[in-house]
Amino acid sequence: MNPGEGTNSGYVQRGMLLREQRRYAEAEGFFRDALAQNPNDAFALMQLAGCQLQLPDRAKDALASIDRALAIEPNDAIYHGMRAYILCRLDRPADALKSARDGIAISPDSAFIFTAEAQAFLLMEKWANAETAARQALSFDADNSTAANQLAQALRLQNKMAENAGQISGMLARDPEDAQTHCSAGWAALQRGDRQVAETHFLEALRLDPDSENARSGLLNSFRARSPLYRAYLAYSFRMQRLSRGARWGVIVGLYVAMRFSSQIFTGSLAPVGIAIGVLYALFVLWVWIAKGVGNFILMFDRVAKHALRRNEKIEACFVGGGITLGLLLLIIGFALKQESLFMPGVALVATAFPFSMTFTNSSKLGTYLFGAIGFTGLLAFVSLLLAAIIKNDTLGDLSLILFTIGAGGAVVSTWLGNIRKLRE
Repeated sequence: MNPGEGTNSGYVQRGMLLREQRRYAEAEGFFRDALAQNPNDAFALMQLAGCQLQLPDRAKDALASIDRALAIEPNDAIYHGMRAYILCRLDRPADALKSARDGIAISPDSAFIFTAEAQAFLLMEKWANAETAARQALSFDADNSTAANQLAQALRLQNKMAENAGQISGMLARDPEDAQTHCSAGWAALQRGDRQVAETHFLEALRLDPDSENARSGLLNSFRARSPLYRAYLAYSFRMQRLSRGARWGVIVGLYVAMRFSSQIFTGSLAPVGIAIGVLYALFVLWVWIAKGVGNFILMFDRVAKHALRRNEKIEACFVGGGITLGLLLLIIGFALKQESLFMPGVALVATAFPFSMTFTNSSKLGTYLFGAIGFTGLLAFVSLLLAAIIKNDTLGDLSLILFTIGAGGAVVSTWLGNIRKLRE
């Protein structure tokens, strides 16, 4: 049944109006009213899925709705495209690509379906394929802003910065009021190292779309980039993005192996070389886990920037940035006063930063519980080590050493487990 026909047309039209106004929860109610009168209205089911996709933690409901629509209208390419977008949100890019290609087989000249394919390729980190799909979408609809932004992103992630700049310049000239285009311009500026230009674009994107998570994330990165250390981390991250996942693992494993053998190979007068390799490993591999938390901890002291942080990000900042700061302080004091009893508590506290960096802002419940358990074990080790040093209790000392071994070992393991997508979303 078409949305303009039948007794439920008023519900569908009202729902579509509310959806255009981004009042998704209210719109959902009207689409449900329409479906109560006609459960086989595939169009209403697709609109319902679109609303559910915009609501927090409702992507699985959206998938169920679009699957019902496809059961009724299996030959409608748009429904396959919607399903592809929903699967992308659920972090199932391979399934999303299949749905997009099912839609392309039905309607090979639909710009929307090719944007769905491009989105799947972006999630799979196949930048060249994403570029091709986005260009195909633009060949059918030159004014498609989604495809234009996908193309800009694919070009940036391939480090085709000159083409990216030309693409963004044209997009801004055509529509200077498009929030997503300003986001694309902001990320490109960050990759070039131009923090102030990035801030300007992200602020404009938030003015145009206050609910844009992409813009908020970019603005926070712009604020963090005021720190030279965080700027170096961003540059490293952008370079790593251009590598395939296999190549990234190769870099991580290579640095780890080099660090493990450096202490045995470089001895005597060459010992500083081994130490330098160890420091490089810490900077380029371990630092990536705590950079965001430390950056947010610094923002906590900025009277303007701190308001951009959400509650869970502030908690993460306290546990990660605060843990690093206090742990290093204990180590410095221990060295300065020659108090070896402060060394292990300091190390234990620093170690908690790694699992805690994947606890409070992690969308994976399994990952949150796992990394949280490791982090709080390390925190318990820190407290018990301090108490053992103060009261000189051997039993507590033995227990604290066991906790320290578990916590420190778990912190190292967490930097490997954090690469598993199911544990860190």
